[in-house]
Amino acid sequence: MQIVYGRYYTGGTGPLTHNGHETFPCPRSDCLAGPRIQEVSGLPPGTSAPNTVITEHAVRRLSLRAVTSGWLIQTPHALTAAQISGARRTAAAAGMSVETRSSVPTSAEITNWATAFGIVLALAILAMAVGLLRSETASDLRTLTATGAGPRTRRTLTAVTAGALALLGALLGTAAGYVASIAWFRGSALNGGVGALANAPIGDLLFIVVGMPLIAVAIGWLLAGREPPAISHQPIE
Repeated sequence: MQIVYGRYYTGGTGPLTHNGHETFPCPRSDCLAGPRIQEVSGLPPGTSAPNTVITEHAVRRLSLRAVTSGWLIQTPHALTAAQISGARRTAAAAGMSVETRSSVPTSAEITNWATAFGIVLALAILAMAVGLLRSETASDLRTLTATGAGPRTRRTLTAVTAGALALLGALLGTAAGYVASIAWFRGSALNGGVGALANAPIGDLLFIVVGMPLIAVAIGWLLAGREPPAISHQPIE
């Protein structure tokens, strides 16, 4: 994100075209690249709704001038279709327009659902990988059981294997995502360039890197206590 002000557009420093792509120069006198952003989930996600706010300190520091261009009206209950229609007719008679909050999900909601879907998909793939490992090491488990290893040992082996695979996958996936993002933003000044990565969803990343291995350990521990069949005989190849 860039905050532009002053003579950014009138002074000829607006968007330029380079190799068919728009670039956005950011002179220090008229532009602030990569500002510190704090997301507020309560802001409306509508296309024309005020979904971005700026502090009074930033207004004073950048010597901005506030201009009233509309009013935000909040109601304790959702408006009915008749109320919205009546408000629009009244506003149209005064040369104004009325917009209501849309049902478009916020970026935070999209990120959360994408994170949840990614974790479920990763755990499904991990379950298949652990199942394959267990089938390949079934003879070792029979040997351990025959030598007195109890369900706790088998649970521990499976849980540690699942957790290690999940942690490795989470770290590799996160690193690959950052490398791809750096390569993407480095070639474009849009959205503040590489500095935009500072606004990554830390909570979602921590949930992937820390939460997914813990979930894998818990699932592996719960589902790995069953004693393997035919522990006393070596299967005939």
